[in-house]
Amino acid sequence: MSLISIKQVADSGGIIKSLVTDLSGGLREIIFPAKIITELTSVGIAYDGSSFQGINEIHCSDAIIIGDSAAIYQVPAVIADTEAPEYWVMCDIYTTDGIPHTNCARNRLKTIQAELATVWDGGNMMVGAEPEAFFVENGQESVGNIDGGNSNYFNPRDPKTFMITELVQILGEMGFEVERAHTEVGDEQFEINWRFDTAQVTADRIQLYKLVSHKLAQRYGFDVTFLPKPYANRNGSGMHFHLSVANESGNLFYDTSKEAQKYFSDKALQFLSGILKYSRSIAAVANSTEASYARLVPGYEAPCIIAIGSFNRSAACRIPAIADQNILAKALRAEFRFPDPLANPYLLSVAFITAGILGIEHEEKFKGFTDENLYALTMDQIRRKRLKLLPRNLWEAYSDFMMHPAFAEKFGTKIHKTYSDLILKEVDECQSHANVESMRRHYFA
Repeated sequence: MSLISIKQVADSGGIIKSLVTDLSGGLREIIFPAKIITELTSVGIAYDGSSFQGINEIHCSDAIIIGDSAAIYQVPAVIADTEAPEYWVMCDIYTTDGIPHTNCARNRLKTIQAELATVWDGGNMMVGAEPEAFFVENGQESVGNIDGGNSNYFNPRDPKTFMITELVQILGEMGFEVERAHTEVGDEQFEINWRFDTAQVTADRIQLYKLVSHKLAQRYGFDVTFLPKPYANRNGSGMHFHLSVANESGNLFYDTSKEAQKYFSDKALQFLSGILKYSRSIAAVANSTEASYARLVPGYEAPCIIAIGSFNRSAACRIPAIADQNILAKALRAEFRFPDPLANPYLLSVAFITAGILGIEHEEKFKGFTDENLYALTMDQIRRKRLKLLPRNLWEAYSDFMMHPAFAEKFGTKIHKTYSDLILKEVDECQSHANVESMRRHYFA
């Protein structure tokens, strides 16, 4: 929660940047003098809703943004665009009638969280995210080059660790409880993790983190890309989602009497079974671009098989090991490993909660944990074991996303329709740009 008061901002003489996430997951900003903060966080300010993807059509474009007074962040001077105080405010989108906009994913997340609370003892989904990224030296031109490799994990000699260290400092100043930061497997790759929170707060922080990363890297003449697979010969960038459900009494995933099922409560296993059942549909949100599926291929660390493993990184979902058994009741959770950082983080949580609620309502049967190395299975073995694969391309994900009326209704009929149109547009507009490697292989055919 923000500790910055409305009066402090209004009296600062600085600027505020209202940050809005469009339906595709893109972060947009409108800049105002700080003195209008009271108006922004109460009645809101009108803007052109057709200028943000998936919000309004041009013939009925007006919409309202309202700032969240509990999500105001003061920007450290090192990344600020002005010497005067600068503040960032996370915003929701409303209609001109003052109603939460059906295509605002941040609003939809609040609604589905409330539904989860009615279904499961006042519970909220809690999320810890692990977005990975690459530093880029020559901008977009360098992306796709066949250079570098996978020899950077926990590398103290990486020449860009100074930027990782500075990012940790900046995020701390902005209220993030950073837990760890390190270079990742791919050369130029890195990851920063912070303490879990409600799905909405974590989604806010993912968006803030991406913006901070870009601004800091650009200060030093670099950039950052959150593309899931910018280099064919390096590991891709994922955004693992650690999920649990908690209420005021504690972690609803945990049941001390259920040792045989690794202490997961019966409803927790139904919740997770619902997510596994609809994982191919969730992929349309979790892996929302054509570029996403270059990462979800055999031979790298990204999982391709829909299963839940005990400490098993080869499954789409795993149960992380917890070193201190004294905190098991609080820390028990599931880690979904297939999402990537281009996902709209609010909509991603909506998709997980949607599937989880359906799992509870339909009392989905849990199929058990797997300790098998799924990376080593051949396609024939996968078929014989009747294991399901994640989609291999965005069209497959789109097709599955459209296949389940119960999922669409729970997700929100209007936002489901608008988002599916955005995904289909992505498929159609990217398909005509043939894969570079495919063109190279068949040029002389």
